[in-house]
Amino acid sequence: MEHARLNVTLRPGPGTLARLAATLNNHQVLDLAYTISSPASATAVVRVPRSDAPRAQYKLSRLVDVIDVLLDPASVSTAEGSGLLTTQHSATGAARP
Repeated sequence: MEHARLNVTLRPGPGTLARLAATLNNHQVLDLAYTISSPASATAVVRVPRSDAPRAQYKLSRLVDVIDVLLDPASVSTAEGSGLLTTQHSATGAARP
């Protein structure tokens, strides 16, 4: 099964992990890792089937705690032509897959 890996940067707080899990509830999540690196920053790495990646990426980007959602560079070569969305972060204006 081909997969895509999404790197999610979040603001940690009460219920952040629960909201992340609830957001991904309707997707086949192959792996989920959640790490809090400081009181102001957390990272989640989510691996989903490539077919679920565009919708999961969109839903994660709308989560209130999410700062950024990026497709892992290692997944880009296997995800070419997969229809992954390119969105723009509203605060930085930086393009993101």
